[in-house]
Amino acid sequence: MIVLGIDTSTKYAGVAVIEDGIILAQSTLQFMASHSEKLLPEIAHILEIMKIPIETIDYYAVTVGPGSFTGLRVGVSTVKGLAFVTGKSVIPVSTLEVIARGFPHVPYPICPILDARKKEVYSALFKWHDKKLIRIKQDSVLKAEALTEWIQEKTIFTGNGLSIYKEQLAQLFGDKAIFAESLYSIPSAAIVALIGEEKAKEGLFISAKELKPLYLRKSEAEIKFG
Repeated sequence: MIVLGIDTSTKYAGVAVIEDGIILAQSTLQFMASHSEKLLPEIAHILEIMKIPIETIDYYAVTVGPGSFTGLRVGVSTVKGLAFVTGKSVIPVSTLEVIARGFPHVPYPICPILDARKKEVYSALFKWHDKKLIRIKQDSVLKAEALTEWIQEKTIFTGNGLSIYKEQLAQLFGDKAIFAESLYSIPSAAIVALIGEEKAKEGLFISAKELKPLYLRKSEAEIKFG
């Protein structure tokens, strides 16, 4: 099974192709231009240099949120287009789950945090059990201090929200807070593809028509224009 994974949920954009759990190619870029200008050329570049015909891709996996509204729209619309053209199914993936999967088999809960603006964060809570990542809390948008209702033990905090909320979290949780290096806060497109592969085996795929971003709250335009 060959899966192409895409992430555009943050200021980074990633593309990866895996086959039966093995990475064939992966690219992660911090785009100065918008994702829309670089994503398709990067996909084409990876498929070309690795000599992977697009018709051999079995599934497309993409982060649907939470994250940057603009980035999510670009990633989702790109995957919808590719899936429509090739007639393949897609797998929506949580950005927060992708980040948490970057800490395999650690003994502590993992709390990814993304900046949601408006003095709020996107967050969820996960923990490994019997070699599986278990979701403890659903993807949510909330104030950082509300995490005190979730966190009861030593926990790994990660994600781009730490650049803003690390000091506050340190005050809230003291020795319970373990802060990951920023390198691990970037969603991995290879992990997006890996989760996609796992879900595809379970039959958890959808049609391109059904794919949509997970915003968790209304955009500024929706609020302004009702």
